[in-house]
Amino acid sequence: MQSLWLYLHFPNLQLDSLCDLGALAPTTDDLAKDNDAHQGAKPIVILHAKSNTVIQLNQLALAAGIQKGMGLGTAAALDQHLQVVAYRADVEQKKLTEIAEHLYLVTSDICLFPPDGLLLRIHNMLTLYGGLAAYWRVLKGQLSHFRVSYHYATGQSPYAARMLARTQWDQISDHLPMLQHQIGVRQLSDSELSAKTVSKLNRVGIHTIADLMAISLKDIAKRFDIELVTYLGRLSGEFHHPIAFFHPQSRFQHYLELLYEISYTDSLLPPMKHQLQALEQFLKVRDRLTQKIIFTLHQRDADSLTLEVGSAQDEYQAAKWLQLIELKLAQLKLQAPVFALTLTTGSTQERCPDKADLFSARKGALSYLQLISILQARLGEQAVKQVCLTDDFRPDKVNHYQLPQSQHQPIDFRLQALRPSFLLNTAQPLTEKVTVIHGPERISTGWWDNQAMTRDYFIAQNSQQQWLWIFRTPNKKWFVHGLFS
Repeated sequence: MQSLWLYLHFPNLQLDSLCDLGALAPTTDDLAKDNDAHQGAKPIVILHAKSNTVIQLNQLALAAGIQKGMGLGTAAALDQHLQVVAYRADVEQKKLTEIAEHLYLVTSDICLFPPDGLLLRIHNMLTLYGGLAAYWRVLKGQLSHFRVSYHYATGQSPYAARMLARTQWDQISDHLPMLQHQIGVRQLSDSELSAKTVSKLNRVGIHTIADLMAISLKDIAKRFDIELVTYLGRLSGEFHHPIAFFHPQSRFQHYLELLYEISYTDSLLPPMKHQLQALEQFLKVRDRLTQKIIFTLHQRDADSLTLEVGSAQDEYQAAKWLQLIELKLAQLKLQAPVFALTLTTGSTQERCPDKADLFSARKGALSYLQLISILQARLGEQAVKQVCLTDDFRPDKVNHYQLPQSQHQPIDFRLQALRPSFLLNTAQPLTEKVTVIHGPERISTGWWDNQAMTRDYFIAQNSQQQWLWIFRTPNKKWFVHGLFS
């Protein structure tokens, strides 16, 4: 099988990561609150700090006359509203990994070429998709989920595909003569060779890859170092090119740097929704769920804030998490503007779908656990408790409160006796005439904790036709303890 590689080159990856926030653009009110403008209103450049030159720029900056390689002083003089963002290789690396994660759904062998490239081994995927054209359509569909510009090309070797993509050939072909021709017409400066090696070759009249390949590897080895021989062998596919293939991460972590700083919590929802959609995709393809997500809010000139959101029911859907986050954000106060967000998850579990009866009646939109999650997000986890039975017959102690879904499970306490719906906090002396309807029921217990009690309980009815739960003590005193509904 003839080797075929595809290279994807992302020349503006950090800038496109910021522009991807175009879908997350704040409303007019949000912009007025934050006194900022998002990326569509200003020219933006990505500045490399060491060289002090522009390496990426958007269309508004290009229209203002700014070019790649231009110094900051010159660029700023061309447009007074220029927005400058420092280049960060880690941002591009995270975006590249995110794209690779998404492409892994449709293709297996992916190699990261940081900070701006992906290499795909595709000859072993063509039979599955029925040819190169069909495979490329599927791959483009996956790339369309990202608002990133890219150049692409196929080649008979990783170096060949990389060279053609970085020179913007933007063609997909498995025709070997065409691929070899396209490689041959490229200049030496388009290759991976060092500037010193290119200068040496130019001095002896070698300017293109075809000129270089016209010389045998033996003759090249006599005049130049082994690095050039190795490169040519890998470029032509004669030498094996060692590749470390990408494996998807087992734990979700998503960092998102905002183009504009946010000072109000309600403006955080659009970027958070963007991250939750990435989380949903991550969990869905792995058929897993989580009960906790953790947002880290990176604040300017202040410590980062941690926002933990829990769900009593294992979840993966972005919409369900967003509903809980809205309630949490309503109680949060920012100490400083937020410039970035990081989303991580707690432990994840395999998804086990609930089994429902085909003929069961229609239920509400919220499950029991979903309702618990909403109440906990709004009121706090400690404020929501459920009533459980204990193996104690004393009316004051038979019930207790515990956190929903805690490890302590309620005891299966099958109490057949009649009990009132409303129990008084403290038993009150019986001061009216009643008619006993049922009883007595003797409760004599509690000797183990020095709170022993002996009472005879009755169900009675008063003159107002109210049903009372009354008891008599051993010294013949009567009390009302509860009322039946």
